[in-house]
Amino acid sequence: MKKFLFFLLGFCLVNGVTAQTMDTAVPADASVSAETTASADTISHPGPDDPLPSLDGELTVHDCVHIAMKNSPSIVQAQLAVQSAEIAVSNAKNTLLPTVSAGVDASANSNDGKGYSRINNDGVNSSIDAKLNISGITDIGRTIRAQKLELERAKLNLCDAENAIVSSVKSAYYALLAAQRAVAIRTQSRDLYQEQYDRTKAFYDQGLRPKVDVTTAEVDLNNSILSLIRAKNLVKTRNAALANAMGVTHESEFHLTGEIELEDMPESFEQVLAQAYENRPDVRSSKTALQVQEIKLTQAKAAYWPTFSLGASFSKSGDEFRLDSDETRLFAGVEIPIFSALKVYNGVKQAKINLASAQNSDRSLSNNVFLEVQNAFVKLNEAAESIPVAVSNVEKAKENMELAQGRYNEGIGDMISLKDAQVAYTDSELSLLTARYDYAVALAELKKAMGAK
Repeated sequence: MKKFLFFLLGFCLVNGVTAQTMDTAVPADASVSAETTASADTISHPGPDDPLPSLDGELTVHDCVHIAMKNSPSIVQAQLAVQSAEIAVSNAKNTLLPTVSAGVDASANSNDGKGYSRINNDGVNSSIDAKLNISGITDIGRTIRAQKLELERAKLNLCDAENAIVSSVKSAYYALLAAQRAVAIRTQSRDLYQEQYDRTKAFYDQGLRPKVDVTTAEVDLNNSILSLIRAKNLVKTRNAALANAMGVTHESEFHLTGEIELEDMPESFEQVLAQAYENRPDVRSSKTALQVQEIKLTQAKAAYWPTFSLGASFSKSGDEFRLDSDETRLFAGVEIPIFSALKVYNGVKQAKINLASAQNSDRSLSNNVFLEVQNAFVKLNEAAESIPVAVSNVEKAKENMELAQGRYNEGIGDMISLKDAQVAYTDSELSLLTARYDYAVALAELKKAMGAK
């Protein structure tokens, strides 16, 4: 009997340890694959000991993403969720492990009443117990499987959070880069109006131009200064937005390097949409949630059936640390549900509702993915078609401004024509900058919609 009990406890202990180290097979659509969640241009994550770039130094878009991956509260929250899911899996597996405990107690009792002889009762008792109690072995297996799927969901949600951070940081980075470039354009415009004012005033002093031209030039100069002030304030606002996207606080202006990236756009909408449905972590997490709800429905239905339990215990005890007394117990039982006040029925009904809700959420997510990919693809196409036109406009507007400036200097052009030409040139440069910024942001949004970084 003892040998059989020792064998049973040892067998369950080995199985429990094996359950801690081996993974139950998870369907392919619920596992995280680096090949399907990252594209060729994936930004690598810094290692735990890799130094982060200085916020006061020159920063590329990759540097900003690395900083965000270390500091973003949403990333930290998703990582904590993964750790919590890992603990839940471990706790589910621990049900298959026996418990071992040891104890010792000492007592002293003295009775010395009048007319009675002294009685001393001193003693030390010690014990060692090993217990194993397993109830509903099939339900334990389902629980372990469900917890593993929840762990996969947590990992997929972490990937989704990382994709969102990459897109957010890129958008904020390009927005700040565009704002800084806009300041340069506005500064150049201000300088042009300053030169025009000085030239017009000199012509007026020589009696070659009327006073109204000087006043008009001064108004244009002041307007350009106001536009420059607004552009500089926009830089401060977008600087704060980039710091927030990276999960840091930084008051001084970031020093960004590089230009707005203009990568080639994907070939077709159908190709992009197929990749989105295949790779997006939130889509795969939704599919995993369906599997979890299916398991929970099976668990709820299993409550209609009998529950089998198996247990064993072995203990040794004795006085004065002599473990000379032992007790062995092996038991098995079956529990048959008869009436549970509709608890099982309502549990099954609730599990079906939860499954239907998960299916509805999955369909809603599929529709949202289609809309998100379509909007990003349309925006990217629009920006791609706008850039060549904007480049041509800059060239023509610059040529027109130079001609208008020459005509005015020769006295055959008026101030209004010159002003219109200068405004058109500044607006064309800003339009080109906006088109490039829109393209970069649309590409970042499309990559996020596709499930790529």
